Amino acid sequence: MDKPYNVYGGLQDNGVWTGSSQTDPADPSWLQDGIYPFKFILGGDGMQVQVDPRDNSTVYAGFQFGYYYRINKNNPEEYQAIKPRNDLGEPNYRFNWQAPICLSAHQPDILYFGSNHFHRSMNRGEDMKTLSGDLTAADKTGDVPFNTLSTIAESPLRFGMLYCGTDDGRIWLSHDAGYSWEERGQGLPKDLWVSR
Repeated sequence: MDKPYNVYGGLQDNGVWTGSSQTDPADPSWLQDGIYPFKFILGGDGMQVQVDPRDNSTVYAGFQFGYYYRINKNNPEEYQAIKPRNDLGEPNYRFNWQAPICLSAHQPDILYFGSNHFHRSMNRGEDMKTLSGDLTAADKTGDVPFNTLSTIAESPLRFGMLYCGTDDGRIWLSHDAGYSWEERGQGLPKDLWVSR
């Protein structure tokens, strides 16, 4: 919601970056003053980014396998880890290489997060609550985590109407902010990655 708006993105092996939409990345004039117009805000393999529209400085970003943080863009040293954790004795959560996050468009304190389960925070990632069972086929074979959530979306028209997709072809719908889920992918090809 900034004017001009900002662009955010994750880059493999190069972290998460942000800059003004008015910046011409091909313009080499920054070489004269040494101030690059895009700013580095997080390391690792940069992944998904969500921005709190109320202040345009609270950024949720992360890197591979669900390591996400709430960052103050104006002070990158001010950050808070927000990865959901399983309880002692429970099976470990499986996180996609690019684990999905989604900031609610209706209430930006609410953050949705996906592993092989659906997680929700009502307080900007301070606490994460696991609201679903395993939403995947739970076949854990392979050398990297598989059977994970690959996308989360909330209806822009109705608070709490959520969709989740998995990397093993399942599509889920919740009408009650994630407390209950119904599978909606019947009739679609099986075992395909649901990306959006």
